[in-house]
Amino acid sequence: MDSTSGSPPANGRLKNAIFPIASTVVATTATAVSLNDEQEQSKNKSIEIMCKSSTRNSHHAMVGNVLNASILLASLLYVAVVIHFTQPGKRGVLDNEWKEDGFCIHNKAVPYWSSFDTCLYVDVFFSAVLGILYWKWRESPGMKAPSKNILMIIMGTLGHGIAHGVEAIKFRDGRYEEEKALEDVETPSFSFLVLFWAFFWFPLLKATMGNINSFKVAMIAVAVNWGPGFAGGLKKELGFPYVQTVINVAFHLSQLALSSKEKQQREYMMLSLVNLIPCLVSWNEALFCSSYFKSAGGHVWYDASIIISYIVFYVDGYRVSSTQLLGTKQKTV
Repeated sequence: MDSTSGSPPANGRLKNAIFPIASTVVATTATAVSLNDEQEQSKNKSIEIMCKSSTRNSHHAMVGNVLNASILLASLLYVAVVIHFTQPGKRGVLDNEWKEDGFCIHNKAVPYWSSFDTCLYVDVFFSAVLGILYWKWRESPGMKAPSKNILMIIMGTLGHGIAHGVEAIKFRDGRYEEEKALEDVETPSFSFLVLFWAFFWFPLLKATMGNINSFKVAMIAVAVNWGPGFAGGLKKELGFPYVQTVINVAFHLSQLALSSKEKQQREYMMLSLVNLIPCLVSWNEALFCSSYFKSAGGHVWYDASIIISYIVFYVDGYRVSSTQLLGTKQKTV
């Protein structure tokens, strides 16, 4: 039949036959893929629930409670000792070099290599390491709980490092010694306090109290940021003890306030360990600055102990969840 007879050409008939078949194949394939994705997501969710339930143990709650309470008490004892022995005329216990600044500072006169400079470098570097691990592992089964506050921990650590960097600039331009020589406690400007609240206190406290909603954390940050001003300000040697005590008290009280079910998770026990090394380092810094701590690098070890402890916590969470995931998959096969 030719093209003038009104019948479609052969290639047209072929297209008319192929298109419906192709559409059906595509639709069927898309449906199959969608169902497969849903099944895979459902399977992963089930596996994650099984992994989570397998990590629950009453021993986690007991050990976590003991660690949280012990470190909290050690932190309160630390600030009590510092307040007492920094009073005029009080001698002993605290290292004299530490009492001058409230920090153990190495290489104060060496530009870009003081303890405050190296704190900035360490905080930035290890925050990047933790950020890479978070990016790779955040969606892995079993990593929802360990990943919960990692971004705020990174932000808080960077804010902490930048604050040290600002102080390091004062070493280089001479303002640090000028401010230290002032008899009166200098009151920071309102704009500085706002920035300090937004980029230091809020992210640090949010990372510390991940189970508290952001509005309440913001209000607590307002109190601890502006509170010292109403009390006449803080002496320079009490600045670091104040920050450390606020963070430790907020962290350990918020952990101890968790429900019994939440405390049975392995993360509760392991997260309480994050503050153990920093607590020990802070005592060594205050007691043995001139003996060995200053020559070993000074305050940078405190900053390093915090962020590295969080990295260890996160790596441990991934190791445990991966092991449990493998075992769970083998059981479901």
